[in-house]
Amino acid sequence: MPALILPIVDARISIIPDVVLMNSLTPLHLAAKEGHIEIVRCLCFFGANVLRKNKDGLTAEIIALAQEHTQIGTLLAKMKLDQTRDTYVEQLCPLEMPLRRIKLKVFGHCGVGKTRLICSLQCGSMIGSIIGAVQRRFSDNPSPSSSTTTSNPSQDEGINSFDDSVESNNNMKGNRRRTVPHVQYTRGIDVQNVTLQGCGEFSVWEFGGYEPYHMAYDHFVGNTDCVHVIVYRCTDPTEIQYKQVLYWMNFLKGRVTPSEPIGHCGIISRRSKVIIIGSHATPALFPQRNSDGDYISSDGDAMLKTIRLRFETHFDIHDQLILLNSTQNNCPGMKSLKAYLSKARESILSRLQKPLGLLDMTVQYIVGIRKQHTFFPVITWPHFTNLVRNEVNSLAGDNHCRQLIQQLQLIGEVVYLRDEVSELDYVVLSPEWLGTHVLGNLLSAEFLSQCHMNGCYSIDDFAPIYPEIADPADLLRILDTLQLCAPTDSDGEAEFEFPAFNILNPPKDIWQRDRLTYVYGGVRVLPMRGMERSLQSTFPRIQVALRRSMHDFQDPMDADLMQWNGCSKMSSGQMEALVRLHGDAVEIQVRGPSEISTSCFYFLEDITNLVEQTAQEVAPGISLERHFLSPKHLREHLVNPAVYAPETIMAMQQAESLTIRNNQEGDELFTDVVCFGSRDVAAVLTLGIDVGVAQLQLASRCELAALLDPSDAMGRDWSILAVKLNLTDQLPEVDSTGQSLSRTDQLLAEWALQCPETATVGRLCTVLEELGRQDARDALYRTVPLYLFAPIDEQPVAHLTEYGDSGVVSSTQSTIDPCSASNLSR
Repeated sequence: MPALILPIVDARISIIPDVVLMNSLTPLHLAAKEGHIEIVRCLCFFGANVLRKNKDGLTAEIIALAQEHTQIGTLLAKMKLDQTRDTYVEQLCPLEMPLRRIKLKVFGHCGVGKTRLICSLQCGSMIGSIIGAVQRRFSDNPSPSSSTTTSNPSQDEGINSFDDSVESNNNMKGNRRRTVPHVQYTRGIDVQNVTLQGCGEFSVWEFGGYEPYHMAYDHFVGNTDCVHVIVYRCTDPTEIQYKQVLYWMNFLKGRVTPSEPIGHCGIISRRSKVIIIGSHATPALFPQRNSDGDYISSDGDAMLKTIRLRFETHFDIHDQLILLNSTQNNCPGMKSLKAYLSKARESILSRLQKPLGLLDMTVQYIVGIRKQHTFFPVITWPHFTNLVRNEVNSLAGDNHCRQLIQQLQLIGEVVYLRDEVSELDYVVLSPEWLGTHVLGNLLSAEFLSQCHMNGCYSIDDFAPIYPEIADPADLLRILDTLQLCAPTDSDGEAEFEFPAFNILNPPKDIWQRDRLTYVYGGVRVLPMRGMERSLQSTFPRIQVALRRSMHDFQDPMDADLMQWNGCSKMSSGQMEALVRLHGDAVEIQVRGPSEISTSCFYFLEDITNLVEQTAQEVAPGISLERHFLSPKHLREHLVNPAVYAPETIMAMQQAESLTIRNNQEGDELFTDVVCFGSRDVAAVLTLGIDVGVAQLQLASRCELAALLDPSDAMGRDWSILAVKLNLTDQLPEVDSTGQSLSRTDQLLAEWALQCPETATVGRLCTVLEELGRQDARDALYRTVPLYLFAPIDEQPVAHLTEYGDSGVVSSTQSTIDPCSASNLSR
């Protein structure tokens, strides 16, 4: 096969598609004979003569048909007409003009006026006044008054209006989350294409503020080639305004995957554009105006300054806070908002690839096939590519199709759903259907108030919810891909568990005190400092992952999982694990007989990894911290067990100590806290201080860059760090990059290359302490792994082979067999 492919590739590169290779055969003859349709498309694109015959008088089309390669034969038949081929080739070339539209994503809590703002933006003055009056009817009907509820000082960021976040245990109690915010609240994600006067065309995605929807938004947020709008209500108290804006900034930061290279002061390479808007502004609230006639607020400006300082490494935040009243189309602030949207749109379009000519043709075709799939507008990726080739452009290769689907998503025409496990991806032809009709319904207050209390549905139970869909298994497959549910067997009947529906409280005897001889261990997984409340909406997804992991146990009959609202209990043999929301953290406790302490360590480690992996799939921009719990206090069933923070554990390692001091001034052995007392486990751990600098995660490197890149008055910055690391010879080269690259990050990369054995986290922390930069040291302590380990059964220790792992596998992707019975289009 390589002997065949190489001359064809050579022919393509030299742009001589009709070169005769062997036996009077051209590359096109050979590709047609061997059934390589992608190569046939490529050769036709470069002008190969489809009518050319070999010495036997056979064209490539005849050769393909003789070998029963009917698709290739059909393709070559179409290429006989030069006009047809020229049209196809032209469609596969980039146009001179940019994309017609980009996405405008609008976020904010319930009742802040997002819908009314969008209507005001797109309407003329007369129509806008009428619609504004209608919108005012419901947008001024906010969720239960956030200004009349006393806040809980222990919570930094609210999820809904502030009163929605004051549950004592932060477990999103069922009766509270099912309260209707207001009659006309946005269901799920409202999607519409609009042309804004003076701004151009946008695909506007309004994300409903109702909290249960947030668990699914990561599938639609994360791309940086769009404009993000955050809306708050000016009539709310200043503290609540800040908390709401902070929540959405953290939400966006978490769902955008940071990208390299790291710029000066930790600025990532592609920052998302964000503008913050205060709604319900009036002259009575803001009597002062600037030279452009826009409202001025000293408190608002102070909030914007704080937000920009806190998030400037990840976001390009507009330097002006827009205050407006969207019931008036020509209100102060509207002109400035439109000017910003126009400028941001041009900036984003300038950095994007120009669209293929194929894009407009495909958009027109999609309009037609949406009508054919009205009730279930979803097709598989292979089916989509076949439709494009059969109905739009037969020369479209795999690369063209990938570029096409990316551009269709950028302009908001489709949603592409990736399923890593089944490798059968989907194209949702109507984003509005998925965002509003599916998610907007299933996670609405109305549906959640009447769904099954345990969150479990058989296929027959689920069918009446969407009677227009011929096979409900098709929709369940999409919901499984979205990680909103997981299949489970109940008495031999296939069921699907939706943790977001579950409102059952865990029983009081869930964790009895009758295991007196057991060893205990536990950990709290917390988001990085400053991103509190980021894991709240993720917990139902963690429960989905826990359910899926049950299929991966070595002996599924030996495992069990019970789940409630905000809490899960898993057992494996004699071991038990409790996984629950605890404030801002996901807490995992594990216990088991002391003779299998090694297996207990694996059990805790596997479940913690599953929690972390799921959380990072939902929010890849959030760094997570492990805070270990006192095993002594867990054994005693104390309500508030002592905690060992990452800094404490890393400092213990630096001091080469065996004991750790917790936050209640108690001391315990590291092996007891982390390893369930197992010296066998401790022997195979690589401590965090011994982790190589080359293994530092992007979050750690960004933190160090943000702290050490700026010039320090006492010289305690990257330049002195270079001297301490014996990298003075590299200073001129590093300094020559200016602000395009982080100097700190370049130095660490160079150090790791030159001294791979000694360039460790521990050594770097020592140097930082010598520089007096405890802030940078602590940032490392919080973001590096506390330890790494190789499974014991991989170690050359014969007597430990009886200890296997716990059997838990981090399974957070779709688990439905793509070959199971379905009418889904393929």
